[in-house]
Amino acid sequence: MTGGRVKGVRDFIGREAVLRQLTLQKIRETYEAFGFEPLETPILEYLSLFTDKSGPEIENQLYSFEDKKGEKLALRPEQTVSRLRVITENKSISKPLKAYGIGNVWRYEDTSKGRYREFMQADVDVYGSSSIAYDAEVIACVDAALKNVGITGYKISLNNRKVLRDTLDSIGIGPLKEAQALRELDKIDKIGKEAVLDSLSSLVGKDKAIKIIEFLEGKYKVKSEGDKELNELINYLKKYGISNFQIDNSLVRGLAYYDGNIFEFIVKTPQYSGTIAGGGRYDKLSQKFGVSLPVVGMAIGFERIMDILKEAPTEDFTERYCVLNIDNIDKAIEVASKLRKKGNNTDILLDGSSLSKGLSYCSAKGIRYAVIVGNKDLQKGEVTIRDLKEKKDSKVKETEL
Repeated sequence: MTGGRVKGVRDFIGREAVLRQLTLQKIRETYEAFGFEPLETPILEYLSLFTDKSGPEIENQLYSFEDKKGEKLALRPEQTVSRLRVITENKSISKPLKAYGIGNVWRYEDTSKGRYREFMQADVDVYGSSSIAYDAEVIACVDAALKNVGITGYKISLNNRKVLRDTLDSIGIGPLKEAQALRELDKIDKIGKEAVLDSLSSLVGKDKAIKIIEFLEGKYKVKSEGDKELNELINYLKKYGISNFQIDNSLVRGLAYYDGNIFEFIVKTPQYSGTIAGGGRYDKLSQKFGVSLPVVGMAIGFERIMDILKEAPTEDFTERYCVLNIDNIDKAIEVASKLRKKGNNTDILLDGSSLSKGLSYCSAKGIRYAVIVGNKDLQKGEVTIRDLKEKKDSKVKETEL
């Protein structure tokens, strides 16, 4: 089939496109307010970078192909491994390094509400420190970014991969079946406890499967270094004034490289219910690059928060201007230029449209201020500014623009 839009990708125009850019700007501003600096990577990487470093579970999700010289390449399915490649290739970078990356990633998987094949992630990572204080720092940063864009009412779920690993080991589930058991646990929110019990029973036997379920329910507990790390994280979160967290024994985080604290932001709204941000500590992943570099990070699922924001009640108008050329195009261009030089977001209608058509255009675009430029006002050295939100007109001297 030719023509049309590819499955799992989307187009953005009009108000939605404006809202996306405004939201990205607020996220970027928050990340930088926390001292994170940008780190950008290409969308194309060698296929082996992901199959060797992220674990076998990612292989079926890749958009991969051979280029004209037979090189096996892939579109990046997430930013973590690409960013770690950059850090390990540039050993002179001073650490700890706090870096953020906002960009598109691609995964070949089933599409559903909030899940697409091309989507954007907004990552924050701290490279070069094993301090659990940085676990809390990235959580606090993402917490602030979500609040800055208007997302509230979420819960932060916490767990630790060492706790999961030590629990499975105590039950008698060795490394060969550990990864598969964790993948089954990760499905519990989607398919329910009974279905997970059945799948675990097929994998490790019913007695061991029951023990795992008892662990999820808090009825089975073993000592683990991960508990100490979780408690330390909780103490730091309290210092940041964050209290909306809970320990969730069923939290796994799907990718195999996590090896310490893990966390997810969970929201329930009429627009979307599920994870909107997640991450954790992955101190050992760098060893696959031949170095030892502790890292903690997380990412906001940008498309998921956009599904919430674009459907939630919002202001009808944004603080933008549009100059309406009624009957003097030269002066309209001059007025628009003055507004832009003052740092105002300013559109302009150049075709001499009627006033009613121009105001309809502003309303459709959600532009708050229509600057009406007509010869009648200009004879008095004025223009009319109509506030479409307040439905008020103001006469302003040209010289005061």
